[in-house]
Amino acid sequence: MAIVNPLRPFRHHPSLFIGLAFGGGVGLAASRAVHTVSAVLIGWCAGVALYITLVLIQFGRANLDSMRSRARDLESGKWIILMVASTAALASLVAIVLEVADAKGTAHVGASAALGAATVLCSWSFVHVIFAQHYAHSYWLEGKGIDFPGCTQPDYWEFLYFAFTIGMTAQVSDVTTQGPTIRRPVLAHSLLSFLFNTAILALGVNMGAGLLGN
Repeated sequence: MAIVNPLRPFRHHPSLFIGLAFGGGVGLAASRAVHTVSAVLIGWCAGVALYITLVLIQFGRANLDSMRSRARDLESGKWIILMVASTAALASLVAIVLEVADAKGTAHVGASAALGAATVLCSWSFVHVIFAQHYAHSYWLEGKGIDFPGCTQPDYWEFLYFAFTIGMTAQVSDVTTQGPTIRRPVLAHSLLSFLFNTAILALGVNMGAGLLGN
């Protein structure tokens, strides 16, 4: 039986590694001026922002051949990346709760709320960008599975539209899914989106109450 190396998927995600290294460096530098939780959130936002920027550049340069090739490279570890990214994004929401709770009643509550809002935006966007890539690679590797009206050869932007639609509504719109292979990740994405959006609403209320009560 072949041994699967859990680190193999990350070798095919240079943008993820670059974002991780950059975020770690920014967080380490920030820790000299702010407390640990704030530094972690600052580093997270910086790393995610760079990662998404690099991915969008890649989307703009990609063609159908490169999408198919990348789908083959990422086949064995696509679920690992998906789970790790989703877990990290959810963990960032826990860090926001700690950040806001620590700043409540202090002069830093406004800055903490702003950092919390930036973290929510970064984490929310990060999850859907990761899922967009998953859908694209599954589509080109496994033979369709998603029907885009008026489009027979969808590029990354079509899948980004699909992922963010699920992220905002926890459901699909004009795009239809075909078969269990794609419906399973869509179900997981919808449930995660519902959880994420509920948490965002709760955090918004909490941060608003903190600002009003300060």
